[in-house]
Amino acid sequence: MSARPWSRMIPKKSFFDTLYNCNSVNYGRDGFLTSRSAELVNPRHHMVISDTVWQDFDAEILAGMNDSKILSSFTSGFFGGFVFGMEGVLLNAGAWRLLPVNFTNFSQDQQTSEIWKSSEVPENQLCDVGTKLFGTFQLLDKHISESLDSQFSYVDYGFGSDNYSFAGCHRFSVTRHQTTSDSVSEMEPSKAQIRISLEGFTCNPQTNKQAVAEIGKWFHALYARALFANGIQAVLQSQRSG
Repeated sequence: MSARPWSRMIPKKSFFDTLYNCNSVNYGRDGFLTSRSAELVNPRHHMVISDTVWQDFDAEILAGMNDSKILSSFTSGFFGGFVFGMEGVLLNAGAWRLLPVNFTNFSQDQQTSEIWKSSEVPENQLCDVGTKLFGTFQLLDKHISESLDSQFSYVDYGFGSDNYSFAGCHRFSVTRHQTTSDSVSEMEPSKAQIRISLEGFTCNPQTNKQAVAEIGKWFHALYARALFANGIQAVLQSQRSG
């Protein structure tokens, strides 16, 4: 059974735990910043402001969830949770017209699907590449391995436009890896872990300068951390509900 959409709008203990325990740095991984999505968003390779938030979980905590399920649940919490709620309402009311999503070199073969309500963000499956959310975000790329032994899966959501002075991209990713215990004993077996990450960058595609002021960086870092925590809450809630 899936969690009801309205339950994403209520902060749980897991939200506050993640808000306190997650890790963050003010840079993104090279693999993200040089990705196909980054090329679409920032075709002139202008300077970017980037950051990463992540949290590691013992694999048994997310038992039975493949990468697709984890990422779809995270997406539902990110775009359908209470943290994004006010932004979603404003965008749906018409604010999206200030910066409609559009990337010159992005092409797709099928008609674009659109999502305008938080309750419509799916929890059990990922949207198709090209899907637009709230008029300002668009799913640009995804790589999903359905195997529970997969190493890395991700989805990229671009926002803004390379035709304007503000654009960026969010990458939600899942990395499966083995970690050794802190014990000094070499006989201690390694432990399977799952890392869920949120990477993001913003840029000015038209001019090679920062897209936001210094104070905007601090707000963005705090907002990203809260959005990440809302995404994690949705993942854990989905796992518990089966």
